[in-house]
Amino acid sequence: MKKAACVIISFLFIFTLVSCGAADNSKIVGTYQLTKAQGVGINLTSEQIDSLRAIGMTATLEMNDDNTAVMDIFGEELHFTYDFGKMIFIYEGKKEKFTFDGEVIAFNNEGRELEFTKVS
Repeated sequence: MKKAACVIISFLFIFTLVSCGAADNSKIVGTYQLTKAQGVGINLTSEQIDSLRAIGMTATLEMNDDNTAVMDIFGEELHFTYDFGKMIFIYEGKKEKFTFDGEVIAFNNEGRELEFTKVS
């Protein structure tokens, strides 16, 4: 009986440790719109981005709960994966760090800064 209780307690302890270490993707899952883009000769203000959106040119980022994501920049789609625990995007074997403050995903790629703000 004691042996069975020890096994159950050990299992629960290990399960708790594993659960605590896993990143909660639900915080980042959703749809985001481009709110800032600058670098390499481009500097779009939020007003310019709003004007582009008004004529149907959208730039979005869709973060899925299965660690996949799709960035759609004015009709050009980029499919990649992410690791929320390590705060990295992974595309064609390359890793790119990003930040997330609960509302905005931001990253800097080779001097290009992009920010996406959550809309849903």
